[in-house]
Order: sequence, then structure tokens, then C-alpha cells
Amino acid sequence: MESGRKPGILLVEDETEIRILLAEVFRIEDYEIFQAADGREALTVFEANKEKIDMLITDLGLPHIGGIDVIKHLREAKQDLLIIGSSGYGRADIREEVIEAGGDEFMPKPYVTKLLIEQVRNMLEQSSKQKQ
Repeated sequence: MESGRKPGILLVEDETEIRILLAEVFRIEDYEIFQAADGREALTVFEANKEKIDMLITDLGLPHIGGIDVIKHLREAKQDLLIIGSSGYGRADIREEVIEAGGDEFMPKPYVTKLLIEQVRNMLEQSSKQKQ
């Protein structure tokens, strides 16, 4: 990420209200936000803005292309992309599935907004330090 540029986050969430709320919260926190309502749109938005996107936050239960496949595609396309997968489904192995697909973290839903913001901030700070 170039200095002076806001970190870019691609939010992929098929529930419109949640996506809009998260986008607003992250804008207030001074991030540049890109949004997609399904997996197919996520890949399109990512390709058009690859250089500006530093992090992916994706729901796993998406229409058209599922979140795990989105994670796999975007990890392959950009190795240093930070990835958080999320789901409201409480399967015991879901975190491992996200990590195996190339994700960095798993956040259960419903979101605790404060914890999500802290996780995003910590991951971006750690990544920035590693690149220096």
C-alpha cells in the first residue's frame, strides 16, 4: 500500500443492510470501501480495483460463486491480500475451511462491529510492518 493512500477493503455480503452498514462503519474509520453483493460481482470489482484493494471481507454463503471460491480466486490473484471470511453458520470446521482456502482469519456472524474493526486494523498494521 502506497503511503498517503487509504487502505482499501472489498466487502462482499449478499445481505444489503449489513453490507451498507459495514461500508459506512469502515468509511468512518477512514478506509476506502468497495462493495459486492455476490461472488461473481466480487471478482469483477476486484479485477477493476486490484491495486487499491488491500483486504477482503467476505461472507461465505454467497449467490453465484461462494465465499470459499472467492477467497481461493483472490488469493491466487493477489498473494499479499488480507482475507477475512465470515459466516453465521456454526459448523465446527468452518474456520479451517477458510484458512485452507487461503484466508487469514474467520469472524463469526453476527458481527461484533468493534471486534471486526479491531481485527481489520491489527491485520493491516501487521502487514504494513512486514512490508517495511
